[in-house]
Amino acid sequence: MDELIGIDHLTFTYPHTNESTLENINLKIFADDFLLIAGDTGSGKTTLLSHLKKELMPNGHRSGYITFQHQDISKFTQLKSAQMVGFVSQNPRNQPVMATVIEELAFSLENIGCPSQEIGRRVAELSNYLGLDQWLHKRVDDLSGGQLQIVNLASVLILRPKVILLDEPTAQLDPLMTQNFMTILSRIHQELGMTIVMTEHNLAVPITMANRMVLISNRQIAVNDTPAVVISQMFQKAQLKRFVPEIPALFLRNYPQAGQLPLSVSSGQRLIHAKNLQFESVNSDLKTAERPKEASTIVSLKNVSFTFDERQSIVDHLSLDIHQGDWLTIVGKNGSGKSTLLSLIGGLRKPQHGRINLAGKTVWKMQTTERIKRLSFLSQEPSLQFGNETVFKELMVQAKQLGITNAESRAQKALENLRLTDLENKNPFDLSGGQQQLLGLAIAMIANPQLLVLDEPTNGLDPNTKHLIGEQLLNYQHRGGTIIMATHDMAFAAAFSGNCGFMFDGRLESILPRRRFFSGNFFFTTALNRLLRDQVPDAILVSDVRAGKGGAK
Repeated sequence: MDELIGIDHLTFTYPHTNESTLENINLKIFADDFLLIAGDTGSGKTTLLSHLKKELMPNGHRSGYITFQHQDISKFTQLKSAQMVGFVSQNPRNQPVMATVIEELAFSLENIGCPSQEIGRRVAELSNYLGLDQWLHKRVDDLSGGQLQIVNLASVLILRPKVILLDEPTAQLDPLMTQNFMTILSRIHQELGMTIVMTEHNLAVPITMANRMVLISNRQIAVNDTPAVVISQMFQKAQLKRFVPEIPALFLRNYPQAGQLPLSVSSGQRLIHAKNLQFESVNSDLKTAERPKEASTIVSLKNVSFTFDERQSIVDHLSLDIHQGDWLTIVGKNGSGKSTLLSLIGGLRKPQHGRINLAGKTVWKMQTTERIKRLSFLSQEPSLQFGNETVFKELMVQAKQLGITNAESRAQKALENLRLTDLENKNPFDLSGGQQQLLGLAIAMIANPQLLVLDEPTNGLDPNTKHLIGEQLLNYQHRGGTIIMATHDMAFAAAFSGNCGFMFDGRLESILPRRRFFSGNFFFTTALNRLLRDQVPDAILVSDVRAGKGGAK
């Protein structure tokens, strides 16, 4: 097979740091590869991916060589780089530059000097191939995150590159749009023979599509093999066990010798039927905080409505009471209004109709100082609130703004709780996306508020860090704190939430305890529940079941 990209003894160190981010990386990427790159938060996955496109190469000290079709990639012209290497980032809204979809697609071709007749033909062909014809004249700002990510992929694909690089492209997509995006990516790989290189924390879908997988650990490539082999090795290591998706984890834990390791629900079903494998229930519920019978209402929404355009309500006559000690998780597709609802609860927006009270006071009428002492809000992009030179200063400024007398010790404790101590002197903008998410949460929790409002708190985080956050939030809840969270992360919600509700048509539907919620859903549920709902209907986590009688171990 032809070598497309060669990485030879690559070592890279960011400015003002003593330790390298990548060390002695050697890797060959072949034409028609679907290569999946995995690793924990801050492991260097994105740094490695960025080295494969000249314009994205980070500043710092670099040694080693990177070639594309045996040519030094650093010597590519901008035109050649654009035509050979495409890139899709994890934040759908960071990439577009034009107002409408058709302008965005044409812009890529105009940049490479494509004749207008050719531009029209390529736009028409690609729109039909990807089913974009209904979106062409829509404004980019009116698209959901999932739709926009498909447009971003299309704007890269229209240049017909040799390879597409994707940096956690589904991190901000709901489960259905994630599946839709990955299906399109699989078509591009299978039907067009295009090389795909992807970094990802959520491995469940891409391991079923990739032909090769690389695990980065301790700044180096630890394993480079097929997904099944890499996943099996990860399961044997305590620090990597949580990275293993639910379906392979279920079989590695209960029936490791049953046959070829299933990586998907369908392959899992085939093995269960072929070997007559049986599973039974285990009572594994987390010790979630029980709400006291006398718990007071901390957040109350009465007949709340909000619209951006006065034509369609994003939140429509919604009424809701949240009690002290609750953990409510809101799920729903991109664009359903989850983030808008959280911004209303957080006092960042004022509804056109209705009232929202926090501890008996109208939230948007509260003085800012009082509100941030009682309520902390974590947005999807925590970096927007950063403005200081170091991680530690960010926490100190927040602590002093809150009037905390023991500010320094509280800041140090916040760093310790979220394992940021080693990064306290780094500039917040030099952190990885996942590390920025941790810093945002540390800033939100330093006040020890009555209420935490969290919008996609696990974005960009590896499974170990997600578990750490889950434990920290449970501890906060056990101390009497209240959590309202919106997320696309079904596994995290199923593991840690108290109650869950579905945002649809401007309202919250079917708020239920998490086990009833997920076991009752068909699409917005966990892979484990999809696989075992016939044998153990209420199972939603791997820890909910064990091997039963029958079948071969």
